[in-house]
Amino acid sequence: MFGMLKMKTSHHWIATAAVLAAFLSGCGKEDPISQQEEHYEAEGLVLLDGGQRFFRYFQGRIDSGDDRAEALEVGHGEVTSKWSIRFLDRDGNEMAPPAGEGFSFTWEIADTSIVEVVQDASEAGKFVFALRGLKDGETTIELQIAHEGHIDFTTVPLPVHVGGEFEAEGLVIIESGVRFFRYFQGEIDSGEGRVSELTAPIGMTPHWRIMFLDENGNEIDPPEDPEFTFGWTIADPDVVEVVQDEGDEGSFEFHLRGLQEGETTIVFEVRHDGHVDFSTKPIHVHVEAQEGQHEDPVGVRLKDEDSGDVLTQAPLKGEGNATEDLTVAAGDSTDHIVAFFFDEHDVEFQPETPDHTLGIAVADTSLLAIDPPVAPEYWAFRLIGKKAGTTSITLSILHDGETEEEFAPISVEITSQ
Repeated sequence: MFGMLKMKTSHHWIATAAVLAAFLSGCGKEDPISQQEEHYEAEGLVLLDGGQRFFRYFQGRIDSGDDRAEALEVGHGEVTSKWSIRFLDRDGNEMAPPAGEGFSFTWEIADTSIVEVVQDASEAGKFVFALRGLKDGETTIELQIAHEGHIDFTTVPLPVHVGGEFEAEGLVIIESGVRFFRYFQGEIDSGEGRVSELTAPIGMTPHWRIMFLDENGNEIDPPEDPEFTFGWTIADPDVVEVVQDEGDEGSFEFHLRGLQEGETTIVFEVRHDGHVDFSTKPIHVHVEAQEGQHEDPVGVRLKDEDSGDVLTQAPLKGEGNATEDLTVAAGDSTDHIVAFFFDEHDVEFQPETPDHTLGIAVADTSLLAIDPPVAPEYWAFRLIGKKAGTTSITLSILHDGETEEEFAPISVEITSQ
């Protein structure tokens, strides 16, 4: 009895094992282990627009090298061209999107009031899409591979910017409230006393600012969004350059600085995220030396009043040393010495008086005295030797009594009679 029971039990376990083996063999498609084998392994992706790889994401970071985008851009009320996706393996090599059954393209947008994904009905679930900008703003999108109800791959939130283009048909250039230059729909409008070309001295023009014109010729403000910046292209940058004051960088306010006499052209632009929203045709620029116009001083030059000979010159304080020493005999004085200032283009000038005056500081007043400037010779002085020795003088430009510019000390030798 016992032996028969044992035999039946053994047959029972053999039969059960056979059934289980057959079940596992026939249901492999439902096996979680088999599902893991179908898992699509990706470490990143690239987006292609007409074959151009304009965006790359790899191992949690946006790779904006080789002029690729740092964010996804779409115009307000516009739809981008269709973008296709290729994925990257752990070595950064491209591979085709998964084609197996159960794989599909999905996404997650942080603010769906700003942007939406667009796909044709035939493209649903496929790895091709476009973006439609719904309103100006910033949001993020996660691009994903979905598989049988779970996510095989997802990016971090990728920045999306939705904004409009700046539309203009022309511009005016304004100096001290006067609209002296007008460009509209490809033509320079020199009516009402406006100029037909831009002119600059050897040195700096006054401060100019730009207002733009709409399709009806009405003035509109420059774009305020920092993503829009002022740009220019100069045909011959050896003739003229654009200069912006500190704090004006990127804004639509500027000077022209003439570098040498000559002719060239300039194109004014509104730049936006690596492209140009608006540009003029080349505008003629004439540069000519003009008496009395100059840039900031970079040095002072002392000349003998009678002969005009250069006695010495000194750069700005901290920028070097004077070229020559001055001499005067003890108990005697020099002839009139006249101070001329010069800019980086070697244009000599003397600031307007009496608002500006010449400052002269003597290091050792026991050795040297100064016969100071008097009207109308605001920039002329004499050295008076008191006793033999060596000292120095430091010249400065004073504006209403305050130091505006100071120059390197000039050594003075006082000789014995």
